[in-house]
Amino acid sequence: MAAHIAPLRLGLTGGIGSGKSTVASIWREAGHRVIDLDAHSRAVLDVPGDGVEEAIARFGEGFRTEGGTIDRAAIARLVFADPAARADLERIVLGRVDQAVAREEQEARDTGERLVIHDSPLLLEKGHEADYRAVIAVLARREDRIGRVIRDRGRDRQYVESIMAVQVSDLERIRRADRLVLNTADRPTLVARALHALDVVLEGCADSALR
Repeated sequence: MAAHIAPLRLGLTGGIGSGKSTVASIWREAGHRVIDLDAHSRAVLDVPGDGVEEAIARFGEGFRTEGGTIDRAAIARLVFADPAARADLERIVLGRVDQAVAREEQEARDTGERLVIHDSPLLLEKGHEADYRAVIAVLARREDRIGRVIRDRGRDRQYVESIMAVQVSDLERIRRADRLVLNTADRPTLVARALHALDVVLEGCADSALR
């Protein structure tokens, strides 16, 4: 039996509150496979299992919740203050995320899918552009982003701005992404822009493959 061709891999990214997850859902609804790296990351610590047990072994039982998962707030305070602890937590989480993503990509390959999109909030921060045929970034106005997170996630302004401070700037996203989706209007406009951006990128990938 002939081996299936690996699907084209695209990257999707955007800062907190930009609407990146909304764009991802638009592409899913259009029938594309979008792999949510952040969801896989959360699952390592939010679902009892090997990831939780390895984290407990490293950081102690005091970080286990009554539900058998990791106390995210407590461990966040620790790792933000301790670079060695942060490196250990990233090793525990990211190794398992890579495994989960590989399983999804293998499933896409086995079913003959031609495209997978990685929804990756830290794609540019981690310098992973080379892992993708093209990268699409979602942009929104700063105040819109802050207001959206306060309204939808119940966070305060200080929290949102602290996250923004450690993410790459929008100017950097503009410089490094291959295509932008502007989330500056209503949902129907965002839907049209997201689908158009993906079509343009796929056309460009097809054209380059023929050269």
